[in-house]
Amino acid sequence: MRAFLSVLEKLEIPFAVVERIVHGTTVTTNTILQRSGANVVFVTTPGFEDIPFIQRLNRKKEYDLHWLKPQPLIKRRNCLGITERINVRGEVVVPLTEAGLAGLKTEIEKRQQNKEVEAIAVCLLFSYINPAHKLEAGRFLEEAFLDIPISLSHQVAPIWWEYERSSTVLADAFVRPLIQSYCQDIATGLETNGVSGPCLFLKSDGGTTLLVNVPKRPVDILLSGLAGGIIGGKYFAEMARFQNAITLDMGGTSCDVGLVIDGQQQFTTAFQIEWGLPVATPIIEVRTLGAGGSSIAWIDKGGMLNVGPQSVGATPGPVCYGAGGVQPTVTNANLGRLNPAFFLGGELPLYPTLTKGAIDQLATHISVSGP
Repeated sequence: MRAFLSVLEKLEIPFAVVERIVHGTTVTTNTILQRSGANVVFVTTPGFEDIPFIQRLNRKKEYDLHWLKPQPLIKRRNCLGITERINVRGEVVVPLTEAGLAGLKTEIEKRQQNKEVEAIAVCLLFSYINPAHKLEAGRFLEEAFLDIPISLSHQVAPIWWEYERSSTVLADAFVRPLIQSYCQDIATGLETNGVSGPCLFLKSDGGTTLLVNVPKRPVDILLSGLAGGIIGGKYFAEMARFQNAITLDMGGTSCDVGLVIDGQQQFTTAFQIEWGLPVATPIIEVRTLGAGGSSIAWIDKGGMLNVGPQSVGATPGPVCYGAGGVQPTVTNANLGRLNPAFFLGGELPLYPTLTKGAIDQLATHISVSGP
């Protein structure tokens, strides 16, 4: 929020004359990559509680016996079945009863005692054809748990692929509490500073949506900032009279690569958080890695050097910021390519001595010499 308002302050114009704001953010992207979102309860038809874990039968590396499936955005113990069933024609086979809803409430309340319920995702079988049970369950949960946001899969991803629909609604629920708070902070900040014009959020597909709509479908801005990077890359490619270009956008937590072909960015509805974790939402096609300027370099149990997806964030930031960070990051490794006296236009000084100490410590662990 502080960074958002500081951009307006640096414009050195009265806030009151701002007619419109278009905001691109990587808040959702970073939350997903770092697995730092909400504790989610997944509600589904009995017998389908393992959908997020079974995933698909195809493998990223078919003959690699050490390859592991990606970790879903939920704990297995928080996957709950509720007695009901709708068939492929949308007909009710097993009705949803008050007793079933009461039992679901009891199970969620048990998890509340362990502080494991910050959002609820509901994905019932064939609800994209007939959402009656899901709507009833959604209304019940909203009344029973007033402070817990509810994501319904037929509203987020009305598609027939059960796993993709489940994975998408889990992603929506995983970031929903954070986005609700983030949007509230922005709305409060704009109102306090007298900005009367509309605030729009850049969506993953390059379109925009009003600030008030974002908390209702946070999955729509999952790649908001990344889409902005490709749109900006396309603009500068046009200025340089190139019809084909590769865009590279490195931020604090991720590095994002996109393509401009024949003067146009590419689109898809098959984004994957990581291989095997799909999100079914329209996006500007982009490939993202959990390796940005603030991504942490660390040594795994086998003694191998890794980078990311964990990040120190903007606060305290990389060690070289001198703001209290102690872990080596990508920015630290590139300090020799940066001008310490003119970083961020000279507004943020860098401290090479602090950086050397952090890199030396990491180098010692893998038995190589430091910088």
